[in-house]
Amino acid sequence: MPSAGFTMGGLIIDESASTALDYCTVADIENYIGMDFSTSAGGMGPTESQVSTMISNASRMIDTYAGRQIAGQLAVTEYFDMNSRNKHVVLGLRPVASITNAFSVNDAGAETTLVQGRVRNTDDYWLGDQEAGIMRFHGDFWNEDTGKQSLKVQYISGELSVPADAKMATILWVCRSAARATLNDENTMDRVKEMWSRLLKSLEGELEFWLREIRADSPVAVATFGMNGGYGS
Repeated sequence: MPSAGFTMGGLIIDESASTALDYCTVADIENYIGMDFSTSAGGMGPTESQVSTMISNASRMIDTYAGRQIAGQLAVTEYFDMNSRNKHVVLGLRPVASITNAFSVNDAGAETTLVQGRVRNTDDYWLGDQEAGIMRFHGDFWNEDTGKQSLKVQYISGELSVPADAKMATILWVCRSAARATLNDENTMDRVKEMWSRLLKSLEGELEFWLREIRADSPVAVATFGMNGGYGS
């Protein structure tokens, strides 16, 4: 489950290379409805191009409903205030696919590259939990109060696989949009409108179910006071 923590020090200064995904395909919609949109431009429903646009729009609406980007990846740079008590930090945008680089930053702004790995006598840190975004340090790595924004972390946030609930909700959302567009088309035959009308009525309850499932999978807090950690937003 994607996670969120309390705001206790992490400063995100850069979010770039965002990759937003469509949560289903035209083929998924065709299989659900039983229609080939490449041949539907004769009053039977929207065209394949129109359905593709509906999919992109619905995917972003699902993100808005969830309050987060459900799938896709983002390159992030984040700074943390560190002291001698810190044994780990919680990265602000989660889940974390990987940590690209980490640096200690001195008072003059000079950066020293930290080594990622699980060997205590040679490495500095490792990604302890991808879902919770926990970056752990070996031993007493921060053995003095190093000050404000003394840790810089560059990482990749997000995931590339679309959860089943988001995919199903997107399919149903697009079907609803396609049905409404067809019903509002004055050139559509009555028997075709009747087909789309029945479909529209049948999918509303199912769409609400999957939207509730998405909302139930909303972020949970990770940060806990007294755990000797630094936390992102």
